[in-house]
Amino acid sequence: MKNENHARLPHMLGALSHANQYLKAFSMAAMAIAGLTLVVLIIGVTRPPVVLTLLPSGEVLERTALPKAEDQVRVAIRHYLGKRYQWEPATVKQKLQEAQAFILPANTKAYQAAVANVSRFATEKQVSQRVYPEKTEVSLEKKTVAVTGDRITTIQGLRAAGSLNLELSFEFGARSQTNPWGIYITKERELQ
Repeated sequence: MKNENHARLPHMLGALSHANQYLKAFSMAAMAIAGLTLVVLIIGVTRPPVVLTLLPSGEVLERTALPKAEDQVRVAIRHYLGKRYQWEPATVKQKLQEAQAFILPANTKAYQAAVANVSRFATEKQVSQRVYPEKTEVSLEKKTVAVTGDRITTIQGLRAAGSLNLELSFEFGARSQTNPWGIYITKERELQ
């Protein structure tokens, strides 16, 4: 029986050695696959992402140049004029309060004092006002905007048309939800 065990032992060692060669080959193949996966992962991570921006209709949105600062100031001033100079007796307080988003916090008290008389007069005398700006000239160097156009004021049902001739001084500041342009009016001056 001892001879049989001795005869089996070399056979078992040979089979074990043969199985060990398979394990070595499989482990080398697994390391090669892991290394290849790591290289593919590094290449994929270092590439910039592909971002597809779509319009609500599903069309691809093309990349455009940044808007000009003058155009952004014009849009902000038109929005401000819509809040500050276009109101009805019922909405004058709300509109003037919304226009306050375009006033720097340091100038808020002066603005509130200036529009308090407008608000009171508009509600007592049933005054409504509309402005129609025709020309808006922006000077970024001087930080001023010259607005010309027409103004229609209705007092107790009687309409009066006049010219709108404003010079607005502005500053750039923090953007907010109510003032996404970051344009703040520092001074208003009506020109003759």
